[in-house]
Amino acid sequence: MQLRRNRSSSYIPYKYRSARSKRRRVMILASAGTAVVLIAALTVLIVARSSERGAEGTLKQALSEWDAGDYEAAAAEYERYLRQAPTGDASPEARLQLANIYYLKLHRNERAVALYREFLGQSPAHASAAIARERLAEVLADMGRSYESIAEYESLNSQDPVERRRIRLRIADLYYNQNNLSQALTEYAKVSTADSFDEYTEQACTRQASIYHLARGQYALAAPFYQRLASSSSDAKMRRRALYGLAECYSALYKFDEALSVFREVKDPEEQTYLQKKLAEIEQRKREAAHAPTIRKRGE
Repeated sequence: MQLRRNRSSSYIPYKYRSARSKRRRVMILASAGTAVVLIAALTVLIVARSSERGAEGTLKQALSEWDAGDYEAAAAEYERYLRQAPTGDASPEARLQLANIYYLKLHRNERAVALYREFLGQSPAHASAAIARERLAEVLADMGRSYESIAEYESLNSQDPVERRRIRLRIADLYYNQNNLSQALTEYAKVSTADSFDEYTEQACTRQASIYHLARGQYALAAPFYQRLASSSSDAKMRRRALYGLAECYSALYKFDEALSVFREVKDPEEQTYLQKKLAEIEQRKREAAHAPTIRKRGE
């Protein structure tokens, strides 16, 4: 009788050994894949940290060059930093500072415009956003791009009434420089209608008087602005110029007595020779007008 082979309890049939071996290979491959991912992640982290350290060094160098007054070198370092860390924690401030260098120091306005816009797009709620937008408006105005400049000024929304008037004055000046006098007058009126008289009121009234008097020959409209300047300005030269302008408007309106009276308000000793000449001219015109009473008055 043939004896059966005694099988050990540890004996595993081949098909089961094959399955277990396959599971081991899968586990080994999975472990190897995990290791590769971990190594890749660590590599990225190391590179990122190395890049951060490099970017920090670049930023410190940019600040050092700025402090030394080497604005070309400072700009180059800021540009390098922004390439290394375009969205880094310090990138908004670096971008704004670089824009300021290009605009205020190196006068590379196109690059400044691009950087101011990048800054505003990246950080619209930044504490310096209003300053950046006003700088953008200024550089656009310097480049002759007045309508773009006005649009940026209009986007400023200060809650301070005095600050709003200052910005409105800038807008008015841009329209004035375009020779768009009607719109300029509209904007200046928003500044000069304030009850108080300050530097912005003075500038607006000066422009309004000039437009009505010299550009349009509307003397009756110019006179009130000259009167306000003569009575409210703290600048003696401004008061004297306003009196001269007012007297000339009265003269043009054939109000010769008023013109003579205004000229006589000027007491500056150094102006007396000029004043005597002007008084004589007005007296002559007054006599001539007396013999031609039907002459149509101008500027009314």
